[in-house]
Amino acid sequence: MNRQQKHARAKLILKIVGPIVAAAGLTLTIICFADLFSSVADGKGLPDLFWFGFIGLPLLGIGIALTMFGYRKELVRYIKNETVPVINEAAAEIAPAAKITAAAASEGFSADDIPCPACGEKNRKDAKFCKSCGNALQKACPSCGETIDAESKFCDHCGKQI
Repeated sequence: MNRQQKHARAKLILKIVGPIVAAAGLTLTIICFADLFSSVADGKGLPDLFWFGFIGLPLLGIGIALTMFGYRKELVRYIKNETVPVINEAAAEIAPAAKITAAAASEGFSADDIPCPACGEKNRKDAKFCKSCGNALQKACPSCGETIDAESKFCDHCGKQI
């Protein structure tokens, strides 16, 4: 018997034993509460079969757990089939807002771009030449030799007029 067959056999056993244990636990619990309520209603004092609850409730929990383990794959598949369409619907509703947000974010990142003085094309702030026309975007200050933007009228470093 290979591993897959052993797994299938174990699941089958859980699917059979789980409901039986749960039914036994439920029966004992019902007997416990019936005896409790009849004792209180009759006024005869303490119930005789109250201890069935101490056996029945744990058996009920164990039986439900065994049944859930036996049907776990089926339960998860059902939950997936119920959840995925809702997620897809939510994603379809959110997609336009996500596109607008992404466009705003990319526009915000490009706010640091500098226009080419020759053609107006936006280029990265650290670019030395325009990506569209090849014109120089930076030049050296004639006074101090530091690199400055091509359209600057004064040097950022020494303050001299260009």
